[in-house]
Amino acid sequence: MYWIIIIIALLLVVAAAFFLLKFLRNVQPDEAELLEDLKELKASIKEFKGGLVSFDKGISAQEMDQIVEKSNQRSGKGVYMSPDTNPVFAYAFRNYIGPTKNNLIYVISNDHEYVFRTNSKGTEISIDGNKVGLLRSNGKMYDISNNEVASIERNSMTASNTLKIGNKEVAKIALPENIGKIEAVEITGTNLKPEETEMIRTLSIVELISSQKEFQG
Repeated sequence: MYWIIIIIALLLVVAAAFFLLKFLRNVQPDEAELLEDLKELKASIKEFKGGLVSFDKGISAQEMDQIVEKSNQRSGKGVYMSPDTNPVFAYAFRNYIGPTKNNLIYVISNDHEYVFRTNSKGTEISIDGNKVGLLRSNGKMYDISNNEVASIERNSMTASNTLKIGNKEVAKIALPENIGKIEAVEITGTNLKPEETEMIRTLSIVELISSQKEFQG
């Protein structure tokens, strides 16, 4: 009887440790766990590779062209379409437990791969495997040298965000609540440099995906 009690106690300890590790895995994944999750996210939308149109074709602001498929309470995938219903970019995501936004998002377009890792510090952005900066919750974008390179002015009343590079407005981003818009991204800047165009694309993707209800918290 004594040995049975010890065995039961050990089993309970092992079970408790298992559930604790699983909980921590969903709260604060380490680098190895993030890479494992990223691999799964990539696999879930690999069928879109080679079938996406250029960002220049435009992104539809209509909610029915912003398709989201949830596989469970914490993960899923989606695709944004152009106004003529061709896929522009696809994404897969995993949400983690936390008091603030805590997620991992993988995105593919016709020419780039993006990884967005959001936690209490903000959203760390990588393009094609290279870290490019951090978008903080206040809309300020910093490069890897911690220099402010862009900013997003968010307006919940109009559901339209303004993107600036320096003090120059370069684009407006219409969120799903903005039912009057046909295109989600309106480029207002002129004589843009290639790196400025890429900044518009990157931050537009971040803002559009983050505006989905699956990422509110």
